[in-house]
Amino acid sequence: ELYERAAELGEKAAHHNLGVLYARGTDVEEDTAKAIRHYEAAAMSGHVPARYNLGCEEYKAGNYDLALQHWMISAKLGDDDSLSNVKILFMNGLATKADYAAALRGYQKAIEEMTSPNREEAKALLA
Repeated sequence: ELYERAAELGEKAAHHNLGVLYARGTDVEEDTAKAIRHYEAAAMSGHVPARYNLGCEEYKAGNYDLALQHWMISAKLGDDDSLSNVKILFMNGLATKADYAAALRGYQKAIEEMTSPNREEAKALLA
């Protein structure tokens, strides 16, 4: 109920969490259509894990081109699971070498943008 209210207020993480609940049938009746609607709302707001989950749902439905599109977007936003899935699609002949190369370049660029001396210092202190 709180997730529903937060989603109504535009909270992208709430949409993602509702998508997960509906996809798994946790505390609600399993409903793939509702899960996808919530994933889409979150993904359109920039929620990377929701974009990854959309790719997973499309893959399960046999829509490999759509799965690839979702995973390309989330890989370019720094999601390593999406990059791995693009690689698997490439290895299985469902994506081109150019697709994989573009995903890899985008992923590397996103990771570079997320690194900074302060982050590296914090990692060293926590290690």
